[in-house]
Amino acid sequence: MTEAPVQNRGARSRDAILDTAGELMARYGYAATSISMISAACGLPTSSLYWHFGSKDGIYIAVLERARTELLAALPPAEVPGADVIQRLDTFLAEVRDAFERHPHGLRLLLGLGMVQQDASAAAVAEVRQYRDALVVWARESVSAVFGLRDRPEVADELARFTLRMASGTAVALWFDPGTALETGSLRVALLALAAHHGVPVRDAPGEDAPSRGVTNGA
Repeated sequence: MTEAPVQNRGARSRDAILDTAGELMARYGYAATSISMISAACGLPTSSLYWHFGSKDGIYIAVLERARTELLAALPPAEVPGADVIQRLDTFLAEVRDAFERHPHGLRLLLGLGMVQQDASAAAVAEVRQYRDALVVWARESVSAVFGLRDRPEVADELARFTLRMASGTAVALWFDPGTALETGSLRVALLALAAHHGVPVRDAPGEDAPSRGVTNGA
């Protein structure tokens, strides 16, 4: 009769540690976040942290794994609805912005530059690489659907990686200004220009006052 309540308490403690560690590591980075900081912030003894995860690196890998799972689940489907390129692009950008705004800590952890390569273990770096590989595949499939590029994979790859570089820049900016948002208005113009450069037909030329739903130039 007592086993289930004990397991529930253990799960709650584990979640509390991951919530706190994720927030602190997203704010300060891996190296600057200590076990004692996590313990003090979540209200659990350091022995509890070591019991659940074994080490700070174990906490970090679990935080990254959860952030990866949540962010990938929040991304819109690669098959983007819409009658034409403009409608599909606006839908895609609005959904991407919404997903990133709902997971700011995960975005900083997984896309932020520097801290992973410099401070973390090989297992942590592998976790981030797994996330980035999955993200590239998703972005390539999404822009293929938006612009009709199934038969032009090299163009889809260029547009996908450009989109992810913009998102990575947003992740870096989040370290300095937590209010930073993905500037989907600028990204929209740039993607349309890149598509046009490669001869991809679009209804409206970049820079024209075409209607755009849910697309903004920042906060």
